[in-house]
Amino acid sequence: MLLAHNLGKRYGARTVFRGVGFTVAPGAVAAVVGSNGAGKSTLLKVVAGLTTPSAGSVGWGDAGLKGQCGLSAPDAPLYRELTALENLEFFAGARPAAWSTAGLLDHLDQFQLRARANDLAGDLSSGLRARLQLAVAVLHAPPVLLLDEPSANLDEAGRAIFRDVLQAQRARGVTLVATNDARDVELCDTRIEL
Repeated sequence: MLLAHNLGKRYGARTVFRGVGFTVAPGAVAAVVGSNGAGKSTLLKVVAGLTTPSAGSVGWGDAGLKGQCGLSAPDAPLYRELTALENLEFFAGARPAAWSTAGLLDHLDQFQLRARANDLAGDLSSGLRARLQLAVAVLHAPPVLLLDEPSANLDEAGRAIFRDVLQAQRARGVTLVATNDARDVELCDTRIEL
C-alpha cells in the first residue's frame, strides 16, 4: 500500500499543505484534487522523492519509494532535441532492465507514437508529447504511477490511451492523478482533497 502520514510542505514562510494523510491500496486509482496552488503537483513530487517533505512520511508498504515511481507531469523531463525513440532509449538506460530497439518501438506503438519515433520531441504537438510522457512514465512498469494533469492536452484518442494506462496500472500497483478535470476524477476510486 501507498501510505502517507501527516505530510506537510513549506517553502520558507509559505505553507503549501500540512497534515495530509492517505492510504491507497494496490489496484486503486486516487484523484488528488484541490484549487490551483493547493499543492497537488507538490504532493506528487514529494511522493516521487523529487522534493523532501517538511513534515511527515510517505512509503510504499515497508519499503521506500526510491525507484518505485513513474511520473508524468507537464514539467517532467523530455529532451526536445532527442527523437521520441531516443527519449525512450535514454530513460530505458537509467535502469538495469535491457530494452531492444524493437521492444521500445512496440512500447511507442501502445501510445500510437510508432510512426513518430524518429520525430524530435520538440516538434511533437503538446498532445503527442503528453502521450510520450505517459510512455516514459510506465516504461519500467512502476508499482506507483504519479500523473499530474495527464489529460490536459489529450484528444479523444489520447484519452483512450490514458484510460488504458490506468487500467493496466491497476494490475501493477497504485496511481495518483493530480487533476481538476471531472472526467479524470470519474475514473478514480477515491479522492485526496487538498
